[in-house]
Amino acid sequence: MSINFHAHQGRGVPFAEYEAVAAQWHGTFTGYRPEPSADRLGLSYDSEYLYVPYFGVPYRLRLSDGVLEKPMRRNAKAQPSAAAHCAIPLPSGSADKASEENVWTDALFFNETMAIYHLLHYTQNNPRITGSWVPADTLDSVASRSGRRMPDPLLAPFARQWSGRCAELDAACRRARGLRLDTGDVSFQFAAFPCLAVRLIFWDADEDFAAQAQIQVDRCVTDFVHCETLGCITADLLDRIQEAACTPAAAPPSPL
Repeated sequence: MSINFHAHQGRGVPFAEYEAVAAQWHGTFTGYRPEPSADRLGLSYDSEYLYVPYFGVPYRLRLSDGVLEKPMRRNAKAQPSAAAHCAIPLPSGSADKASEENVWTDALFFNETMAIYHLLHYTQNNPRITGSWVPADTLDSVASRSGRRMPDPLLAPFARQWSGRCAELDAACRRARGLRLDTGDVSFQFAAFPCLAVRLIFWDADEDFAAQAQIQVDRCVTDFVHCETLGCITADLLDRIQEAACTPAAAPPSPL
């Protein structure tokens, strides 16, 4: 079973629908002391909140009851729809600006919520970034033991969607604030968290092979998150790219 399987199932599902899981994690972080995580991960906090940027969007953990919040888009409903495809809102400015101008909501989706809780829960005392990149699925010990690879429920449909559309994918990744790399036909690096980046590598179809997509992570990524957290992060990244593709490019400045 792929590490992306559960993230695929939770894609677009409100976290509140997992009542037992929500109660467990809220309990884990009720009365949370933010100092250790802030020191290890370079996060900021105050007397009420620990602030955790995720793909450039400012989230915050409410220390009193362990509930996560994010800025709610203008004209957005407070409760996310289970049918919604995109879990992560595109950032509209800096964290400070978002904090001042946006209304905060605790109506989060499953994948974004678990990614942040896992980061805070699983980060080791002295986490390492080695600079050595490996495919995320090589960290999946269950799939490795099974000896058989099933089509990835997140990456296989993504690759089919973008087959023959490299220029469009490149533009979408740029709008999603990716850093362009020189691997494959399209490749970008994204800051999932300030301390943790992921890479998307895309190879377009040719006469011999179908299009393929791969997520790469630091070899010691599990110093920060659980292996299955990578599925949540992958799902949110792909949703972010999809949303960026649907966002009109900025118009060029008018001539003087």
